[in-house]
Amino acid sequence: MRLITSVLILLLLPALFGALAGTEDGSFCPTCPDWTNLDGWYRQKEAYSQSQLPPALRTAQQNETLQVKSAEKRYEVEEIAADAGDLACAVPVDSRSPEEYAAGHIPGARNIWWRSVRSGESINASALVEALRENGVNTTDRIVVYGEEGDASYLFWALEYIGHRNVSLLNGGVDAWAKTGRALVRNSPSMPRSDYSGNISEDLFIKPEDLEDVIGAAQIIDTRESFADFGRSRIQGAIQIPISTVIADNSVRDAASLESIFSGRGLDGGRLQIVYGDMPDASIMYYCLRLMGYRAALMDGNWRASGAVVGNIR
Repeated sequence: MRLITSVLILLLLPALFGALAGTEDGSFCPTCPDWTNLDGWYRQKEAYSQSQLPPALRTAQQNETLQVKSAEKRYEVEEIAADAGDLACAVPVDSRSPEEYAAGHIPGARNIWWRSVRSGESINASALVEALRENGVNTTDRIVVYGEEGDASYLFWALEYIGHRNVSLLNGGVDAWAKTGRALVRNSPSMPRSDYSGNISEDLFIKPEDLEDVIGAAQIIDTRESFADFGRSRIQGAIQIPISTVIADNSVRDAASLESIFSGRGLDGGRLQIVYGDMPDASIMYYCLRLMGYRAALMDGNWRASGAVVGNIR
């Protein structure tokens, strides 16, 4: 009898832990990372996300993937890279300061300054949702973010963090618009308040207290420019890839260059890439990793508070 009981317990344990990693009824929870089996959770999340898309959109994405593979090297996730022509059917969001926005912005742009959606040293999701509501942005809108590279990429990450599913970044910011010969404007659009609601993706935001739980399953990228600073204090096992290596002339480098940089630094496409450094510039690396198809998360906060920080090169 004891042997039978032990066998039954062993058989039931996986089901029990599967239920705990999901929702109360045992179903998969796409916003509750399973830090004990991160790779498996990501596979489930991808399958879940695909199952939520309309059939026509799933087919279109599959066809687009086939086209990308047959062409010359492109960004792996091209839909998050916008050009000036995409603004005709999207909501432009200007991530610069109110003063810069007032001096001249893309027609129809709403101003959400990246600093205005932070509290202290990290994201304030409620403030971002409220800003989107005040600016009349809807959950279903396609958003194209632009501004200075760090400002825009931070807001791009923040929008992905609150669950916006259709957001891209205008590479080159206002300069990319100006190169088309079109003028900037100073009048601000007046839009009715929306009922925007977010759906937080916890796996995109690594807090200092979470780091020790995921450090074994992830690669850590230090985006600071100074090797001396990297040597004095860094997260254990971090790889230094300075922001200056992935941008040129205020624009993200081409796909071939990014692929060469990331593969040359030994990044593993099968592992989570955790980015940290000085904000907002560190978020540029998050965006570049996303462009190249990596799973990425941003450590938005005081990374020095983590118990995984070391002070000397080993």
